[in-house]
Amino acid sequence: MRLLLAGLFALAFGQLANAETVHSLGEVPKQLKTPEAKRFFSEQMQGKPAPDLLGVHLPAALTADAIIGLLVPRDDKAKPHLVGAKSWPARPNLYVAIVCTGGTAPYSAGEASCARSPGDDKEPPLHVYLGVLETKAGGAVSLVAASGAIDCATDWSRSNLPRRPAAADDAQGGIIRPHRFDRFDLARYKIAPDRVAFGLRGAWSESYSGGDANFTGLCLFTLDGKRLHEVLAAPMSAYADVAGDWHKDGTRDHDITDAANVLIVSGHQTGGHFDLLLKSRGHGKPQTFRWAQSAGAYRPAK
Repeated sequence: MRLLLAGLFALAFGQLANAETVHSLGEVPKQLKTPEAKRFFSEQMQGKPAPDLLGVHLPAALTADAIIGLLVPRDDKAKPHLVGAKSWPARPNLYVAIVCTGGTAPYSAGEASCARSPGDDKEPPLHVYLGVLETKAGGAVSLVAASGAIDCATDWSRSNLPRRPAAADDAQGGIIRPHRFDRFDLARYKIAPDRVAFGLRGAWSESYSGGDANFTGLCLFTLDGKRLHEVLAAPMSAYADVAGDWHKDGTRDHDITDAANVLIVSGHQTGGHFDLLLKSRGHGKPQTFRWAQSAGAYRPAK
C-alpha cells in the first residue's frame, strides 16, 4: 500500500519518548526531540518570541475589518482579540482566515490571543471563526466558505500518547476543547482525489508546583460548498516537565515526557476518501481513521 506523507515538515518528526529524567532544568533542552516540545520550552521557559503562525501580520490584500465583517456573526458582540490570515498554498489565490472573539484578553495592549481560561465564568466565551477568502482584481475580497463557530473538540480517550490533559480525565468520553489555538497547518492534505483539507492546531496547557505540561491537537477542515467543514480532530503531541528531587548544589531532577504523532494519508479509500493514519514516531501501530459518510467526517476505525 502506497503511503502519502502529508505535512511531514509541519508535523512532528521526533521519536516517541517516554519519561526521561534529567538532573537540572538546564539539561531539559538537550532531552527534547519533538518540534512541539522544543517550541513550547523556548517560548515559555526561555522567553523567545513566538513566530506568527496564524498570520496576524496580515497579507497586503486583506484588512482586519474586512475579515471580521465576513466571518463574525452580527450577534457576536465580544471583542476580537485575534485576526489572522495566510495564503493557502494548495489553493492558489485563496487565503485561510481566522477571527477569535472573547476568551482571555491579551496580557498587554497590541498583543493577539486566541485562548480561554478553563473554568473562568467571568470571561466572555471564546468563539473561533474560520473562513476561506478570495481576492479579486481591484482589491475586492469575497467569502468562499465560512465555518461558523468551531470547537475542535478532541477525543483523548483513545490517544496513543503517554500522557493526556488532566481535563480529559474529568470530561465525558475524554472529549475536550482546546484552551487555545496557535497555528495553521497548511500542508497539502489531499483527503480525496478532488478534495484538499487544511489544519488548525489547538493546545492545552497545565501548570503545577515544580512543572508544566503542554498538549496539542490537529483539526482538519475542508470546503463543502460555501461551508467550511471540520472533518477530523486528533491528539498530536504531549510534553510534560515534572520536577523531582532536589540536589545539594541547588539543582533539581526533572522527569520529561516528549512524544508526538505524525498524520499519514493512506492510498486506501473508504467512501471515496483516503484513510488517515495517526502514527507515533518510533514504535507502535498507527491508529486508522476512516471516512464516515453519515457524519461527513473521519471516525476511528473499530
